[in-house]
Amino acid sequence: MATLTMSEELGGLAPLHETPGDLRSRLLAYERALISEALAETGGNQRRAARRLGILPTTLHEKMKRLGLRAEAFLPAGARREPAASRLEEAGPAGAAGA
Repeated sequence: MATLTMSEELGGLAPLHETPGDLRSRLLAYERALISEALAETGGNQRRAARRLGILPTTLHEKMKRLGLRAEAFLPAGARREPAASRLEEAGPAGAAGA
């Protein structure tokens, strides 16, 4: 098994002098990027994304909520659901179906 150097392991990160911000904001940006990448690769499937990241689905959900990420944004274009209000408007009044 090969051992990676720190720079190889963190290859996607820009050098410190190129990325402004404190440690917390940089870590949050990196965490957001990793989660976004996993969700994009899995088509928004949170369970598969969590498995890919090596965390529990509940942990992923908590992190997504904290970071303001929504799985719907990563769904394939044809699979995106409409907001509930739009679906209700199309259905019409509740009693109209039986009339």
